[in-house]
Amino acid sequence: MDHRSGRRLTLAAALAIGLCGVPLHAAAQGEPFRVGLLLALSGPAAAYGADERAAIEAVTERTNAAGGINGRKIELIVKDTKTNPTEAARLANQVILDDKVIAIIGATTGSETLAFADLAMRSKVPVFPMVGTQSVTDPKEAFSKWMFRMSVPISTDLPASFDRIVADKRKRLAIFSEEDAYGQQASAMMIEVAKKNGQVEIVEHASAPKAATDLTAQATRIRNGKPDAVFLATSTTGSAGALLRKLQEVGLDVPVYGMAGIVQKQIIKNGGKAAENLIAPALVNPDEAGPLTELFDLLKNKGGVAGFGALLGANAMATVVQALKAGATDGPSLRDKVETMGPIKGYAAAPIKFSATDHDSWTKETLFYVTVRDGKFKNLDPK
Repeated sequence: MDHRSGRRLTLAAALAIGLCGVPLHAAAQGEPFRVGLLLALSGPAAAYGADERAAIEAVTERTNAAGGINGRKIELIVKDTKTNPTEAARLANQVILDDKVIAIIGATTGSETLAFADLAMRSKVPVFPMVGTQSVTDPKEAFSKWMFRMSVPISTDLPASFDRIVADKRKRLAIFSEEDAYGQQASAMMIEVAKKNGQVEIVEHASAPKAATDLTAQATRIRNGKPDAVFLATSTTGSAGALLRKLQEVGLDVPVYGMAGIVQKQIIKNGGKAAENLIAPALVNPDEAGPLTELFDLLKNKGGVAGFGALLGANAMATVVQALKAGATDGPSLRDKVETMGPIKGYAAAPIKFSATDHDSWTKETLFYVTVRDGKFKNLDPK
């Protein structure tokens, strides 16, 4: 980028965060409602992004086919963040300033979402991130008022995972974490939860970049700690699957506990036979429809339900649609409607509901436990 291009981008960003704090765009009567999708369609989180996109498109197509919002269509502006926070920030600037979206669905990971959170807040564009990263909806952050989490926060599914570890009578726990916001926050929380509980000792903690593929050193270090269980503080199936395989290669055969985000068919592909050591709380079992028959029906012609990403994408778009049907016409009114319109009829096992003081959409009651048997996810009985 030359100096003049950089200056133009700086001026554009200034416009996005200034202008007396007014929203940048309200769709004119008859124009489509534009919604930006900032999704990881390539990079380490691509398995999630592809599923999120398919589900969002399916809900949008169904809405538009039924007449849209009082005759007005919804137009999706799709951008690939490449699982890169810098790219996510650049694209957020683009969809807000150039495409004039009234909402953003995304990002796929917490680090990407945090990269444009302040910009979205100052531009008065509500964001529906499909991430568990705790700080995304931290009330201490001013931008949290514009963030509506479309996933379980770490504070919901991590305790559920730990409860299972205790119920399974595991005493020596090793942690593997990805070196991003999610991994850092999840591993720190697990250490604190274990310390408060007093029944489980953390014997080792290894980490790696999200895109790492050779985890020999990390697996060896974990094995040498002699754990009777391993916890995955990961938000992607790539490193999680790679570690499962490598633990098996170095001779460590113990249960590996994850969180809801890795309940994707891709983890079985990545982990191979070693995936059968996995136990995780889940919002959806991609191999058993259970209470989510509407979601499975929605996606039957879109490649089916591969896991977590499909559930989050469908419910994020359903939330935006319901807010528009409730009368939202721009970013601020859409934000207000989401807080006040009550339970959201989405594609989940339980209603989704936001309020002025709660921007986390899921509760522990929506979770159940799964493992892998014969190449498929299988529901586990609660303990």
